[in-house]
Amino acid sequence: MQGGKTTHSWLFRQTHQVKGRKRLIDQSNTGLQYLRYGRIVLSEGEALISIETNGEEIGLICLRGEGVVEVDGQRFGMKKYDALYLPVQTRCRISSSGFFDLAECAAPVSQKYAVQFVPFAEVLKDPKLVNRAGFEPYSRTIHTLIGEANVKAGRLLAGVTMSKEGNWTSWPPHDHSEAKEEIYLYVDMPAPNFAIHLNYWDFDNAEIVAMVREGDAVAIKKGYHYNVAAPGTATTFLWIMAAIREEQDRVFTQVTVQPEFEGRFKLF
Repeated sequence: MQGGKTTHSWLFRQTHQVKGRKRLIDQSNTGLQYLRYGRIVLSEGEALISIETNGEEIGLICLRGEGVVEVDGQRFGMKKYDALYLPVQTRCRISSSGFFDLAECAAPVSQKYAVQFVPFAEVLKDPKLVNRAGFEPYSRTIHTLIGEANVKAGRLLAGVTMSKEGNWTSWPPHDHSEAKEEIYLYVDMPAPNFAIHLNYWDFDNAEIVAMVREGDAVAIKKGYHYNVAAPGTATTFLWIMAAIREEQDRVFTQVTVQPEFEGRFKLF
């Protein structure tokens, strides 16, 4: 509860300031039931990290640096915005000769799918995975990294959105809590660049109206949400989703626009 009101969203600061592997957002510190987020950061000379997915499917997304993930006898060299999907009951090893920073998104699932690698260079070539959405001043480009069109999975969806400088993104205000949980992770916004994140269910009583910077993350169980970049800032964020019902709700465009703005703006 916050101020006597039910809490639907949670703000976490500077989640990129970790060493090694750390789970940062899950059901223990939010109201999220399925979606989890962590960070894996290796610096030069540090030992490799081993992961066992157990009952979770895991998506690894490179945010900075380069490294290698070994799984099932395969080696995947990863660089910025490359993504790797790991199924349940899978082991992998993560290593780097330098600096390697990965976002780790996860969700529990009942089925095992295949290991799937998504190079960002291939995403950029596929018009189904790159969507230039909205118009000025809410124009942005949505890159789908782990989506229903390119990765077979149970719950996870993930991608990166990039705004034009000073533009709004994720406008108009929208909610998808009946089908999906979500986390916004702000990236590629070096100081002093910042944006403003808004989240609410009651239009007259916002839960979050906050400056967000590099590494900040917002976990969203429910509520209309969007953001706006400061002048000179291009808002960039990794969006991570988990479907409520496995496979059935794993649809990116399944959303509800805030009624006051329905029909006035183009969301996608």
